[in-house]
Amino acid sequence: MPSAALSAPPPAPVLAPVKRSGGFGGGRIPGALVLVLAPVLAVVMFAGGVAAERSGALGPSTAPAATAETAGPAASGSTSAADLNLVNEAWKTIHDNYVDPQGLDDQKLAYGAIRGIADAVGDSGHTSFMTAGEAKASEQSLSGSFVGIGVQVSEDAAGKFTISSVYPGTPADEAGLKRGDHILAVDGKTTTGETVDQTVARVRGPEGEKVTLTVSRAGTADFDVTIVRRKFDLPLISWAMVPGTDVAMIRLEQFATGATESLKKAITAAKQQGAKKLILDLRSNPGGYVNEAVGVASQFVGDGIVYQSFNRSGEEKDAKVLPGGLATDIPMVVLANGDTASSAEIVTGAIQDAKRGQVVGEKTFGTGTVLGQFNLSDGSSLRIGVERWLTRGGRPIWHEGLDPDVKVALPTDAQPLLPDALRGMSASDFAGTTDGQVKKAVQLLTSGK
Repeated sequence: MPSAALSAPPPAPVLAPVKRSGGFGGGRIPGALVLVLAPVLAVVMFAGGVAAERSGALGPSTAPAATAETAGPAASGSTSAADLNLVNEAWKTIHDNYVDPQGLDDQKLAYGAIRGIADAVGDSGHTSFMTAGEAKASEQSLSGSFVGIGVQVSEDAAGKFTISSVYPGTPADEAGLKRGDHILAVDGKTTTGETVDQTVARVRGPEGEKVTLTVSRAGTADFDVTIVRRKFDLPLISWAMVPGTDVAMIRLEQFATGATESLKKAITAAKQQGAKKLILDLRSNPGGYVNEAVGVASQFVGDGIVYQSFNRSGEEKDAKVLPGGLATDIPMVVLANGDTASSAEIVTGAIQDAKRGQVVGEKTFGTGTVLGQFNLSDGSSLRIGVERWLTRGGRPIWHEGLDPDVKVALPTDAQPLLPDALRGMSASDFAGTTDGQVKKAVQLLTSGK
């Protein structure tokens, strides 16, 4: 086999300084967009990827830009240099020997290498790479307005993309998609081997255009469904009174901009309608902006801290409860499941540790790092775990999750009871619901058992 290339290979990639994203404050990482994301969970409006966290409280950056010299202890020294040379050697070897040199896409190769580096960190699905399009979609996913179809998707243990939520009134809802459906292909191309973000990138698109999903559903043959993407506003909060009780159920879809203010309005309205007890539904909530997590938790926890965080130097900084919470003494229950992640876990842990209410449902996802988003020169981004957080009481969440106080499982293909459906029910209708998690929460609040 000849060692010479058929055409001269392009130069091997070199590491360039990483640019911090500008204009956003966040947590305690000056100048960087701070994120708390659900690792394998995507808020798939199919306009956006995983949910992110941002705080707008800080001013201009006082921290240096991340560079090869400031990136960490291993960024300098002979071992690191040898490893980087190995990457360059692999790049050149591929270009020197691959049978179809004209078919090589240098951007795909570079992106693949960066994704591999991010994955090898071991911060599963959290520290990660996004293309420019994925980064833009991630931003849009928490703006409150979307062009897409309106579902939330998680990756199960078998690597299948499973719909964990369908948002009411969206194209996906109108097309009949359901919780528990698996997305097998997009426009005829399989999703096997893709990341959630990569599938999202293929499904999102311009308003008014069609996308065809191949869907697997228990008990039926695989089928195709064609959906027209459209723009819609995702209501962050929905709520309803449980018929025949003084219990209000408030559901928070994600910790997007305005989540705290929307929650305050819902609590106020529920009180006006006679609510004396609350259910906070955080099931399948993938997270969101960290300042919204603090704001939401502060409505229920009257004092102390919301969570603890530690940076790479081991410095601890606690997120304090904000004053003026509207429901700090109302009996409450939190609903959580395996797709409750990130900011939703912060809130769940704060309420549980403060003994403000019991958690009903299933163990949460187990997200434990806060991300800084670092923009690269072509608009792509690296999301890097820059802080590790613990609950208010110091419990670790990373890879462990939070155990519920009362375990109640909901079958994968069962449809959770949402406030929109609850609103039109009678007391007898509610008694017949199959959502055992909501029924258990109501039982605990009304009978104490």
